[in-house]
Amino acid sequence: MTSPANIQPIVVYLIKRHPLELPESGPIFQWLHFDNNFKGQLKEWIGPHDPELLSFLIDEAPSGEAWTRLIDGLMAGQIESVVTHLAPLSHAQRHQLIGTCAQVGAQLITPSDAGRNREDDF
Repeated sequence: MTSPANIQPIVVYLIKRHPLELPESGPIFQWLHFDNNFKGQLKEWIGPHDPELLSFLIDEAPSGEAWTRLIDGLMAGQIESVVTHLAPLSHAQRHQLIGTCAQVGAQLITPSDAGRNREDDF
């Protein structure tokens, strides 16, 4: 396992460039827009939160080092909430993430279910 050091309780996992994205298609799997008030987007999805409790794990492509840090951080009990989009993940990654979050009691938040059943105690 890699060290999950410096991971905060709320993690946003992103993939910079999915292998299915072509220059002609543009970023079809981009769901968090850093150039357009991403902090507002996050607040809509996870509710009020302390920005100091937020970590970004970003992989160049699926299943990179950030993915390993995410899973290791979950298993170590350091992560309480994961914000990510399931579409760019492989079938196996989706199952691994959903199962790991369920096993350790972490909340999995995706843009499609954002805002439902959120607690305001971050």
